Amino acid sequence: MNEVLEAELSRLGLNIQRESSSVLSVLHKNDPIAFIHDNGEIHYPANTEAALAHQISSILGKVWEIETTYRNATQLGISSLSSYRSMLEYNHHVLAGRYDGDGEFRFVTWEMNNERTGFAMGHYFYRNEYGKATDDFLMRSGLLDKGRLFDSDQLSSLYTALLYRSINDPTLGYNEKQSIDLLLQKIESLTPHSPNLLHSPLQAELDLEQ
Repeated sequence: MNEVLEAELSRLGLNIQRESSSVLSVLHKNDPIAFIHDNGEIHYPANTEAALAHQISSILGKVWEIETTYRNATQLGISSLSSYRSMLEYNHHVLAGRYDGDGEFRFVTWEMNNERTGFAMGHYFYRNEYGKATDDFLMRSGLLDKGRLFDSDQLSSLYTALLYRSINDPTLGYNEKQSIDLLLQKIESLTPHSPNLLHSPLQAELDLEQ
């Protein structure tokens, strides 16, 4: 998990360092901004920015989901694709993944025949793009109705409301906060480059408070 976590955090200009047998520190310019415990808990110094803290939590959740799903996945059973594991299957479609090393997973969605001996029409996703690959699988397999999807503006409004509550609601319990964080991660995976998410009214408010 450390390799994948390090690769994901490096995209934000962050590094990790082993503090003890059960704690990893996340560093920004050699300063610790988070401490990740083996049980999944994250502790932040008082001066850590709220938006950055959320990004770290989101990345940790993403890495945990990728590695847990991959660890429990089975081989495709075809010699030419022996490096891939079947992570999801439905309606003659499969989401497969393989570990390429250096903290990077590759994912692909295929159509397959009834006997599972032929795979075609591959859509490939690199650099741990599990969220995009999962969404593609849901659409191709028919598990998700495209007509029921939110548009970008609706997702941005939902994201802003959830993030505001996550940061400002002192009554949230641990499980409730985890549920909100998972929803935020899902929205981020759907619109990873949306300017509305990066420059939301909430972010402007946070900038003013600093």
